[in-house]
Amino acid sequence: MTRKIYLSAFLIGLVSVALGYGVYLVTGKGALWGITTGESKIGGHLYNLLGLPVEQTRYYKEFKLLPVFSDPTQTIVIAILVGGAIPALLTGRYLIRHIPNRWMAAQAVAGGFLLGYGSRLALGCNIGNFLSAWTAAGINAITFTAALLIGTFVGFKVTEKIFIRHAAPLKFSYLPPKNLQIAAGVALVILAVVLSFLLKPLVGLFWAAGLAFGALGTVSGICFATCYRDLVARSYATGIMTRAIGLMILTFSTGVFLLQLFGIPFRFATPQISQLQIALGGFIFGAGIALAGSCIFSSEWRAGMGSIYSTIVLISTIFLGMPVLAIHYEWWLTVIPPFLPSFSLYSLNPTAAYLLPLTFSTALIVYGILVDFDARQTFARLIAAKPIAIKPKI
Repeated sequence: MTRKIYLSAFLIGLVSVALGYGVYLVTGKGALWGITTGESKIGGHLYNLLGLPVEQTRYYKEFKLLPVFSDPTQTIVIAILVGGAIPALLTGRYLIRHIPNRWMAAQAVAGGFLLGYGSRLALGCNIGNFLSAWTAAGINAITFTAALLIGTFVGFKVTEKIFIRHAAPLKFSYLPPKNLQIAAGVALVILAVVLSFLLKPLVGLFWAAGLAFGALGTVSGICFATCYRDLVARSYATGIMTRAIGLMILTFSTGVFLLQLFGIPFRFATPQISQLQIALGGFIFGAGIALAGSCIFSSEWRAGMGSIYSTIVLISTIFLGMPVLAIHYEWWLTVIPPFLPSFSLYSLNPTAAYLLPLTFSTALIVYGILVDFDARQTFARLIAAKPIAIKPKI
């Protein structure tokens, strides 16, 4: 299982690079990916259907409510859900489970709300403001990560104090018949392939990448939240997910750096808001991660696998936290001083810029080794091993 996690982390990084290159082929400039912009638009569509004129808010004037399958940012959200479901169905592992008791349901709603509110206040989540931001060598990555880890620590303490003794899933699960699952999986694959030919090229790229991301999440169980937990609560740390996320950032950032060396230009769209706003959003988002026990990415592929708890987290994120932030968005812009908008170090010096994600990803991998007893023992044996002396022939 550990090898599967590392391989999937590498492949997610590789698919991210391929997506960036594909965007270059279509538009003339490469781009990085995110999730929560699209999720917030999907939430806005629902409120529009309910008759609430959310498109008149400052937020939705900036992030316009386009039709779902004409917009890459929304398409990738649906694709990750579908991609998460496909391998589960094809292998007969789609299981309706994690039906929460009232404490666990409250935890899911609170965590999901904070995930949605914090991610859109900061204009990015563990993908846009973390994975892609470190790859872009954006200063928002540093701000967001620092605030996120503080929020995760605080949220973890709240979870231990309030929820951990009471929150639990009900003892019920339902495994649909295997033949039915396989048939549904095949139908989803066919639908996914047909849809990829019907979509515009740019949207089709994000659709294909999202399917791959969702499938790799389901197959490996990759979750950024576990990485953050390992960083703030060493007593619970295994180091496995920390090393995997480090490998993912290393792969993604190295690929993007090499593409630029070969003359492929990239558009690094860092959030043009104050670092104070990014920090506040990151803190709220981190608290949400600790309460929900999952990140934006893992909530999607877990929902695709049949987890009711993750589905509640996802619904709370998209349809509660994000639209409420959209209403408050203009107020936050007027209250928070416009201190140091984000920028990418690639705008100053590409070689020096690459050192930022290289250093950070290496630090994650090293930390993951240091907190993992088995990994430490393995390295100690390798270091202590004496070379075998070979007697020279006379």
